[in-house]
Amino acid sequence: MRGLIVGALVVLAACQTPVSEPVPVAQPLPANLIGAAERSRAPGIVAAIIRDGRVVQAYAWGGMACDGSGAADINASYEIGSISKHITAVALLQLWERNRVDLDATVGTYLDDIPEAWRRVTLRQLLTHTSGVPDYEEAGGYGVYETSPTPAQVFAIVSARPLDFEPGTRWSYSNTGYFLLSLVVQRVSGERFGDYLREHLFGPLGMHHTFMGGYAPEGATLAQGCKPGDAPDAPRVDVRPITEASTFGAGGISSTLADWALWDEALHGGHILSLRAMEVLFTTQHLADGSDTGYAFGMFRTEYRGLPRLDHSGQTQGFSANYEHFPDRDVSMIVFANSYGSRFGGVVRGLEAQVLPDLSYDRLPVPTDPDPQRTAATRRALRQIALVEQPLDLLAPDVRAAATDPQMRSVLAPLRLHAEHADQVVFLRSDPPDGEYTRDIYKSVIDGETSYLLFTWHAGLLAGLRIEDE
Repeated sequence: MRGLIVGALVVLAACQTPVSEPVPVAQPLPANLIGAAERSRAPGIVAAIIRDGRVVQAYAWGGMACDGSGAADINASYEIGSISKHITAVALLQLWERNRVDLDATVGTYLDDIPEAWRRVTLRQLLTHTSGVPDYEEAGGYGVYETSPTPAQVFAIVSARPLDFEPGTRWSYSNTGYFLLSLVVQRVSGERFGDYLREHLFGPLGMHHTFMGGYAPEGATLAQGCKPGDAPDAPRVDVRPITEASTFGAGGISSTLADWALWDEALHGGHILSLRAMEVLFTTQHLADGSDTGYAFGMFRTEYRGLPRLDHSGQTQGFSANYEHFPDRDVSMIVFANSYGSRFGGVVRGLEAQVLPDLSYDRLPVPTDPDPQRTAATRRALRQIALVEQPLDLLAPDVRAAATDPQMRSVLAPLRLHAEHADQVVFLRSDPPDGEYTRDIYKSVIDGETSYLLFTWHAGLLAGLRIEDE
């Protein structure tokens, strides 16, 4: 982290308000990413590469309306979904630095009208998804985000269920946890949650087009949220903007590319939280058995081809988003799409290759295969998962179940062409083992189109497979 201020908390109100620099003129997506954008099922996508608090490159593809009309606007506000959790965690840490909350106190210390079973879980467990509090989104679906429920109505979706596990013993993603944390911020500060964010975070940082659902500033341009139609070829359907009451800080914030650049610089530049709070924010949680969850406060800590990465994705009933920050390179990227269920992973991976060209698989030469027998087994495993080629003896139980599940055929369909040309799948490299798991990367070139297949193995069986295109 650069420029961190050691010692006292930096009080935003005392700082000069940052000025949002104009976003560069939007460029079309690179030609090699157009296919990935078209497969995303989103009417439009905007993206930015961020360095030193500035958008240094902005991209736009597709349209603003659900029918694809109207050019995608890089200055519009998009719902960022669960990336909001990161901001909620920062808001709570502000209060922690002021000794207003204790991260290891129970949520029942601050909230009265919550199910009794939840009262004993701590704020830290809620922040790190280790609380066991059931996820109301998983139980109730995305339809709740198009309503304006009371907290009691949200709790009622899962209040009859017991905790999913003993707090601190497992990791399980829970939007309910961040809904509760938002109410804690609201109760302790004495301000409505959206007001708190505007007064203590967005306003002081100059993020004047970032807001909680229902707080859109006058004159803001809002992208139209969409969801796919009921049938594969049905037109997309407009959805209403998300409301604060349905999600609070679990997923209710909207932002622009330029505003997110200000957030990225202020956070990683040490202008929001002290060094002590930053360490808490980005420290991953360990379970009772000592295992590392890989999740900190509202942010995953992962790696991109060996390079440390902070990342989170987000989705609402009408939008999808993805944020990644690479602290060792001081560069970030943000991608917004105005549709629920947007499959824009190919666009994200292509931009990663552009941001970090030295890590691109395209630059790796194809070596002499060090283990032809392994490659033969890999090709057989590919045919087994994609073509259900018996005896499925190379597939782990859950992968075997997916391969034979009719409802998974559409998900696995992109693998079929590679499986039909498995003899053209060639070894590229192996990554260092991750505990009991190993990963091999293979290159597949079909009709001039290059893809990379990432095979994950456990105990000699295929435990995971994904496609990466650049």
